Amino acid sequence: MGCFDSCLRCLSLVPWASLIAAVLCWAGTALFCGTAHEAVSNSYILLNSTDFYWNETSTDTIIQNFKYSIYGIAAFMFVLSILLFVDGILSTRVVKSDYEEGCKTSCCGLCIGIFYTMLVYICGVGWLLITCFAAFPIHFFIVANSQCKANTCIDFRQTGILPAHLPDDIGRICGDDLTKFCSTPTFNVTYQLYIVAFAGAAITLLSMKQFLMCLSANFAYLKMTKKLAVYEDTKYREEMELNDIINTARSNERLTYKY
Repeated sequence: MGCFDSCLRCLSLVPWASLIAAVLCWAGTALFCGTAHEAVSNSYILLNSTDFYWNETSTDTIIQNFKYSIYGIAAFMFVLSILLFVDGILSTRVVKSDYEEGCKTSCCGLCIGIFYTMLVYICGVGWLLITCFAAFPIHFFIVANSQCKANTCIDFRQTGILPAHLPDDIGRICGDDLTKFCSTPTFNVTYQLYIVAFAGAAITLLSMKQFLMCLSANFAYLKMTKKLAVYEDTKYREEMELNDIINTARSNERLTYKY
């Protein structure tokens, strides 16, 4: 029973809500970064397979910068999720132990919780924008797929990929080029990769929402616990003073009866 009770106590100190949020964050970030990296590379190969105007130098720079940003996002989200999970462990330990003096109950600990809340809120807004932008390629491939089935020219000038002032014979894919563009296996693979990237961004956005709820709840619990601890300490001091007064009065009464 001793080992069983110890296991139950250890499990009770695990912040399950923060753990679920961390797992969702890792899964969503891995899906988005991995599939977005491959989708951008496949998009570059797919667009280079056609014979329309394409500035390879500027495109290479944009794609490389995008890949580097993906590496940065993956590292930042991994470190952030670890820090938030550790913060959840410290907060849960304080709440479960009915208030103890520690780093989370100090003024600095509460300020760190506020900082994490603001940071997660900003990251949530950022992932909301990323999720919206991740839907644009899916929309393009849906439209392109319908145009491929209808054998209609795909105009890249309408998507913003190419400048609108280009002539029709440069900014559009028709005829054999359209057949080659639509029949290549890279087309369907890239479309599926963008769908998975969108799902990964949505999962990461959900994890940010979960982390935000955990941080808000922990902050409220810690403030309530700190106020309760101050109240209990004041009550204990008053009781001690009252006992001292009673004991002093009884001692004086005994001395009076004695003499």
